[in-house]
Amino acid sequence: MVSHLSAIVFPAIIIYSVVPGSSLFSWHPTLMSIAFSLLTLEGIIIFSQNSSLFPNMSRASKASIHYLVMGSAVTCALVGFYVIYLNKENAGKSHLTSWHGLLGAITVGYACLQSTGGSLAKYYNYTKRFLNVKLADLKLYHATSAVLLYILISVTMLLSLQTSWALNSIPNLLWYACFACICTSTLVVLLHITSTYLPSKQQAKP
Repeated sequence: MVSHLSAIVFPAIIIYSVVPGSSLFSWHPTLMSIAFSLLTLEGIIIFSQNSSLFPNMSRASKASIHYLVMGSAVTCALVGFYVIYLNKENAGKSHLTSWHGLLGAITVGYACLQSTGGSLAKYYNYTKRFLNVKLADLKLYHATSAVLLYILISVTMLLSLQTSWALNSIPNLLWYACFACICTSTLVVLLHITSTYLPSKQQAKP
């Protein structure tokens, strides 16, 4: 329940503070918060026994929902990235001049690669002829790679709270709520992935 609350509260605060549609820029934090706080988190923990909204659903069905949700997350992130690119172009500002911008670009790029890896696993029957890896290993690599992705997401979101817009637009109490949501979501994701996948790999060793 806490994880779902965090997934909703963070983008809700961002949307409340930025008012989507009030400017071109307003769509950047709106889309990014939906992509990385709401969709990515829900897409990952759908496999969790403790946090999933569909605990009794078959794994195949969960995988299909995961694929759709994560695809939507990447789409939102790409549009959000394009929005900030256009916004800076219109304002005549330089790109990737802050740690938030630089890590944000890396995160979006890595999310695209992660999504590609997930597609290779989902359509393994068609891609295995080009891959020199077992499906079980491919799924393991995809899952553990998600740890790095979510760390990038978390650091980028924390840095977003230090931008001039966030410091000037998000009320003080809500700013701390955003910080708490990011930390909570990160902890939930990392605990889920490490407890679900890493032990099974260790047990598989002779």
